[in-house]
Amino acid sequence: MAKDLFLEHHGSELRDLEVIRKRPDENVGLSRTELDKVALESSTGRTLAEALSNIPGVNMLSSGPTINKPVIHGLYGNRILTLNQGIRQEDQQWGTEHAPNLDPFSSDRITVVKGAASVQYGADAMGGVIITEPVELPREGGERGEVRGVGLWNGRGVGGNGSLQGTVTAIRGLGWRVQGGGRYIGDAQAPAYVLSNTGMRESGGSAALGWHRFRGGVDVFYSYFARELGILRASHIGNLTDLRNAIESGDPWYQAPFTYTIEAPRQSVRHHLLKVESSYRITDRNELVLTYGYQADDRQEFDIRRGGRSERPAIDLWLVTHTGDAVFKHFIGKHVHGKVGANGVLQRNSNLPGTGIRPLIPDFQKSSGGVFVLEHMPLGDRLEFEAGARLEVSRLEIGKYDNNDAYITPEHAFVNHAFSVGVNRTFADSAHLRANVSSAYRPPQVSELYSEGLHHGSAAIEIGDPSLASERSLKATIDLNGRALKSKLEWGATVYFDRIANYIYLRPQGYQLTIRGAFPEFAYVATDALLWGLDLSGEFAVGPHWALRSRWSFVRGRDRKLDEWLFQMPSDRGVNSLVWRSQKVGGWRAIEASAISTLVFEQTRFPVGLDFTTPPPGYQLLGFSFSASKPLGKNELRIGIQGSNLLNMTYRDYLDRFRYFADARGSDVSVMVRYSWGAPPAH
Repeated sequence: MAKDLFLEHHGSELRDLEVIRKRPDENVGLSRTELDKVALESSTGRTLAEALSNIPGVNMLSSGPTINKPVIHGLYGNRILTLNQGIRQEDQQWGTEHAPNLDPFSSDRITVVKGAASVQYGADAMGGVIITEPVELPREGGERGEVRGVGLWNGRGVGGNGSLQGTVTAIRGLGWRVQGGGRYIGDAQAPAYVLSNTGMRESGGSAALGWHRFRGGVDVFYSYFARELGILRASHIGNLTDLRNAIESGDPWYQAPFTYTIEAPRQSVRHHLLKVESSYRITDRNELVLTYGYQADDRQEFDIRRGGRSERPAIDLWLVTHTGDAVFKHFIGKHVHGKVGANGVLQRNSNLPGTGIRPLIPDFQKSSGGVFVLEHMPLGDRLEFEAGARLEVSRLEIGKYDNNDAYITPEHAFVNHAFSVGVNRTFADSAHLRANVSSAYRPPQVSELYSEGLHHGSAAIEIGDPSLASERSLKATIDLNGRALKSKLEWGATVYFDRIANYIYLRPQGYQLTIRGAFPEFAYVATDALLWGLDLSGEFAVGPHWALRSRWSFVRGRDRKLDEWLFQMPSDRGVNSLVWRSQKVGGWRAIEASAISTLVFEQTRFPVGLDFTTPPPGYQLLGFSFSASKPLGKNELRIGIQGSNLLNMTYRDYLDRFRYFADARGSDVSVMVRYSWGAPPAH
């Protein structure tokens, strides 16, 4: 017998459902490495360059123990682009001792792209791109946050950070996040003596607000970062005889007891960043993204001056940068989708009056505009291509006094272009190939064109050349990675060749005596360079909890005009680790402990007779790391311990500009504790 059934019905509002898939690779063929929050926490208390230096192919250019710049495939400075929250970081990065002024706590993920990426990112991306990814704001759920503390043995330093995020329940899709912290570190310690006047102060904070729905959204982000750094006192010397003696003796001429005081020579930097981004989906697969960025960078450098004038800055620079980006992400068909865009930069640098010293670099205004197209072409699940091109025009307007004290306004114009062709091929589930051929460019920086005088932070005289032209790079990269031996072995290898026309670098010129002391002299020169190298990585599981990890980097660089090795290329380097992991021990989770050996070989490939002294011997450092988490309901406690140079070895690194004057930092141990509360909403 048939029956009619009537179901009870109610009116109800359905929640949004967003389907997310892995986005197409925007740098097809280029090697890329991502450091997640756990990896970044293992380097808490260290600089950005130190956190990245364990990646194969990444080294550090240092100016003492606290100032580090990342080096990717032998290139550094303005050849490495840093994207801070998606905005080009602009903070007087032309100086070898100008470390990136960004707060590492403002991001929980950093991606390093190794290779020429000028098509998408424009100038300064010749060697690679460091991308600090914005923290994704919550769209639902309650408040959650974390506090983190860190202690450093060497330098007797402390640091801390806290963040809080949540949503506004009255407005769907509206999320927010605030974050702040800092570090306070005294003089670093070499094995045999204190590295006097190498303390550091850092403070920073950020706030983000974002509203997102399916069709689009708006994000606003602001950050402030301040840093004060002491410059090794022994790097500033009064006369040529003492300078030569200091370089030849091996001991710094100035040594003093440990202190937290920072005196001249020193740096003081304050950096502001404001970002506003809006996105709108014209259709389900076509999206327009508009981004505006404002940055203000205030840099002061203080020298040791007579008559009680050491508190008067010798360099006082105010840099303001406006950036604008418009990108249209389009879907033409199943096998063609990509993006077209336009970028613009307007920048003005001013020497603030009152230093009483002729400016190291002049006032200038720089403007640039570029357009690009980047198309992604997947052909099935195992093969994808990418091709792109870019055209960019830039203009540099200078205001300065010449040697006759006449005010002059020289101008420079540069037109550059770039292309990129890449392929990704998956041979099987355990093997993957990336290959890329790209061109890249970099107009000369104002420092390379017009530097004239003492650069206090690097303790060197630097001389520019106004006739320098744009660098032009053509780079080929092949990257292979995969698994073998029933997935017990994970391996990777990257080989690259990079030919750079008009390669600009600081070339030693001897010594010069000034009224402020005696200093090494360097001049900016250009040559044609050829760089090539190999990155290797592997991890072999020798048991359910044990693994051996090895990472190696090899770089070679030749001056093709002078037929000699390039100056200041990284030494061969390997980092080998014995790793123990366990998912659970008692109440602790995600436990990992490592014994680490860092081996750096002596640099034997250098231009003979050019440097002020021969490269230092190679060295081996032993270290360790440990991390573990403990769930506490919806909350979590995480601890981390890291040690370096445990045997307190005496050494100097070839890429340390202050290796002429003192040894590198000795033994160090850092301890990190993080407590987080609140849990992401369940989906």
